[in-house]
Amino acid sequence: MKFELQTLENYTDEALLTELRRIAEVVNGQRLTIKKFNSLARVHSTTLRYRFGSWKAALDKAGISEEIAPRFNILTREKVIEALRNYAVENPGMPVTKEYIAEKLGVDKGSITRRFGRWKELLSEVGIAPVALGRRYTDEECFENILSLWIHYGRQPNFSELKHSPSTVGQKAYILRWGGWRAALSAFVKKINKPISSFNEAEHENDSNAFIEHRPETQKNTVIGTLVPRSIPIGMRYNILSRDKFRCVICGSSPAKDLSVELHVDHIHPWSRGGQNIEDNLRTLCSKCNLGKSDKIEDIET
Repeated sequence: MKFELQTLENYTDEALLTELRRIAEVVNGQRLTIKKFNSLARVHSTTLRYRFGSWKAALDKAGISEEIAPRFNILTREKVIEALRNYAVENPGMPVTKEYIAEKLGVDKGSITRRFGRWKELLSEVGIAPVALGRRYTDEECFENILSLWIHYGRQPNFSELKHSPSTVGQKAYILRWGGWRAALSAFVKKINKPISSFNEAEHENDSNAFIEHRPETQKNTVIGTLVPRSIPIGMRYNILSRDKFRCVICGSSPAKDLSVELHVDHIHPWSRGGQNIEDNLRTLCSKCNLGKSDKIEDIET
């Protein structure tokens, strides 16, 4: 299976405006809102606002009439407070970002603090705690998180899904590292589609092992007599998981049915006993079956 981005091929001004016009035709005379645009388009409205200065400016540039896309969106303190209170009711005890509220209101996040003062004071007014500073994630941890979401949903994950289980890495990590979700997905796709043969030993040593148990990174293979990396490249792991339909080949458990299920890519002939990182020697096991197997060599009927 080849990963493909569900995004535009290029992001020139004309490509963005063409996409805006396309969505205006798709809604077929119905009211075009930011929320509707984001649900149908291959680009987020935020990109249009940054490129053309505002959502209104983008609509004007594309020639979209006010009848289809009304321009009036007067931002008031009452609207911001109401959005915050709604969030507090729907997500009790959870922090909220300025970006989230700005997207809900269809405005630039900077306009909120420019008009109404410090963000912490607005949060305090409705009893919401500020977002705490998070940990720093490596590229591999971010990629592993995207892979787990792609497997869970069976499609390219959305930015908003980073806030929900089974995601373990938040939105901010991708913004800080790549500047945005689209750029992070592009980096992930480049990594995941990299030919397996192009992974050198250094890349193996740096690759994260989210689906396998941790052991020393390299070991002398008793069969071929050379050092062999323990970690399995992310692209190869996806191939094994996909081949085995993302479920344990022994008991049939799958995270699609039970979020508590953790899948491992397992060496049939144990790596500690000379097993190699080749597809014929790899299979998908859940954590329970893999721990039960340990490093035993099983008799596999063919």
